[in-house]
Amino acid sequence: MAAKKKIPPKIVKTIDDALAAIIDQWYLSVSDYYVTVEKKTENPTVESPEELKRFHDELGHRIKFDKGDLDFTYGLSVEAGSDGCRLEASVNTKVPNFDYGELVRRLSVYYEGARLKPIEGFKKSGKMRNCDLFVLPEDLQRSVALEQRAGKADIIRLSFGINDSSLEELIAEPANFMEAIHRYCVAPLRRIYAEVYRIKRR
Repeated sequence: MAAKKKIPPKIVKTIDDALAAIIDQWYLSVSDYYVTVEKKTENPTVESPEELKRFHDELGHRIKFDKGDLDFTYGLSVEAGSDGCRLEASVNTKVPNFDYGELVRRLSVYYEGARLKPIEGFKKSGKMRNCDLFVLPEDLQRSVALEQRAGKADIIRLSFGINDSSLEELIAEPANFMEAIHRYCVAPLRRIYAEVYRIKRR
């Protein structure tokens, strides 16, 4: 169960900073393959529209791909309230008839095993498992929301509760904390969405 006390703003900001850094690293790791605002600034003769964008604002942190058949946006955000803190990973997609059921099925299979694996990299985390920090219900369907919007991209949201009992200890190692979020909350959605997308393309 997620903790019921309010998480201090300092810790929420640390989580938010980690999410921003994940998007920035992702953007920089793939920017060589896309037209970006930086390339257009460096070379004004490039007239092609931007194919890769990143956003950091009140909605969270996002990376948008728009090249050829690729047209989707991944997002990360954190929200804190009196009942604890939640981290959300999302993907906006315009793929018609995307198999959302298969996406949830594959995510469920992945997290059934991954939730019990130890969190790696921390000096003092001991035998802490993923499920000790990132809280998901047994029925993953309750943490996956689909917002279908006529004429706009559909939004798939995967929501994780955050157990605050060890947060102070974990955020003391920002690089490892960011990697834990990326490895458990971001990379699986990214990979599994791509798998289901490729099935649709066949």
